[in-house]
Amino acid sequence: MPKIKLNGKEVEVAPGKTVLQACVDNGAFVPHYCWHPGLSPAGNCRMCLVKVSNSRKLEASCMYPCSDNLEVTTEGPEVAKGRQDVLEFMLINHPLDCPICDKAGECDLQDYTYAYRGGVSRFRDKKVIKHTKDLGPNVRIWGSRCIACTRCVRFCEEVAGTGELCLVNRGDHSVVDVFPTIPIDNPVSLNVVDLCPVGALIDRNFLYQARVWFARETESVCASCARGCNVKITALDNRIKRMVPRVNADVNTWWMCDEGRLNTRYLADDRRLTASKGSARDLDAAARKGNFGIVLSTYQTIEEMWLVKRLAEAWKAPVGFLTLTRGERKKFGGLVIEPDKTPNRRFAEKLFGELKPVPAGCKGLFVLNGIPELEGPPELMAAANGAEFLAVSDLRKGPLVEKAQVVLPACAWAEKDGTFMNVDGRVQRIRKAIEPPAAVRAEVAWLQEALGTEPLSAEGVFLQAAKEVPALAGLDYGKLGNQGAASNGH
Repeated sequence: MPKIKLNGKEVEVAPGKTVLQACVDNGAFVPHYCWHPGLSPAGNCRMCLVKVSNSRKLEASCMYPCSDNLEVTTEGPEVAKGRQDVLEFMLINHPLDCPICDKAGECDLQDYTYAYRGGVSRFRDKKVIKHTKDLGPNVRIWGSRCIACTRCVRFCEEVAGTGELCLVNRGDHSVVDVFPTIPIDNPVSLNVVDLCPVGALIDRNFLYQARVWFARETESVCASCARGCNVKITALDNRIKRMVPRVNADVNTWWMCDEGRLNTRYLADDRRLTASKGSARDLDAAARKGNFGIVLSTYQTIEEMWLVKRLAEAWKAPVGFLTLTRGERKKFGGLVIEPDKTPNRRFAEKLFGELKPVPAGCKGLFVLNGIPELEGPPELMAAANGAEFLAVSDLRKGPLVEKAQVVLPACAWAEKDGTFMNVDGRVQRIRKAIEPPAAVRAEVAWLQEALGTEPLSAEGVFLQAAKEVPALAGLDYGKLGNQGAASNGH
């Protein structure tokens, strides 16, 4: 493998790597706009200029290959001057939109301008004004902010495979646009907003919703399919404002689907269950009379499933399952959208074996649903209609809730702590990003109440499960960290 000198320190790099990749791998900061590790290099922003030993001029590090004995300098007066000049050209036509731009506070152009240019401008001519319009149902462009880095164009070509975006016009009139009559409307379109370094592309659903410095970010996992994409949840005033992908090479790489990131609106639904009827003790008393069945959705966490299994053993109750499958498996680069639209089926199969259908003919029935778009499938309604006692835990009001003698409102996945096991057998943590409605208790709390055991946190329940479930042996929340960990025998 070639060895290079990076700021005077000898480092070894993998064959074929560029200077910028070597800098990133070895912790040497180099500013950049157009380069992204998940896309092909383009070399068009020129912000990543560095000094190399075998060139008389500064070179764009994202395009310059590493070779043996190459000497690279990423700092110094000459390098700083080169980056300042690049920024000056970028800022010539860039509007002073920071007070109203959704990218403010997390904008690379803003950060690099503070670092290299300060507040000085020599430009005295009129700025070029470019289009502002909707590019698709979820993406809007402020063309005057565009620096023509082409990240979004390359994403649509290389990852989405749909190629809706292109760069039109020339020189300082260059701007991203869609082809006529072809909007950007693919299943992963909103990743172009995440990729945009300057706020030219904006998520229409997040527009003017929150200033990032006022909002709170929580690292969690998406629950919209069995893939379990790693995400950051942005919340303000106890409402989820957006979800963006978080890098995990073993799960979703840098991307996530639009369906997953927009699947939070039901949390503010007018039909949200906010009050209980009866209690977990009433449920336990009814179950101990016998001929009792449990219906469990694969939306429940590992901790909740473990407690339900203990209840099923205590009540000698059969357990049937609610699942949701839709569409086909789709792959976009390192991202896979799974047809299983629930996040924890893999663990349910590890814990209960083959998932059985809704138990029929039971005098009593306990239903834990929690699947946002599944309210009352025919087989469940038939079993509920034939039961003398019905207890329901769900997110929203529906036909089952109206029939139930005991109603225990459920927490959504973003309102509690816990874990899911994804389709590959990887165990990952979900974290509470917002508080549930005032009267809604976490499922682990009232499930333990029904069991009559000393209350433990979700982490405590996980540790109990890890002692008895072979797939979880040796795991704890600390080992899961922010990236998760493979289960045993995954």
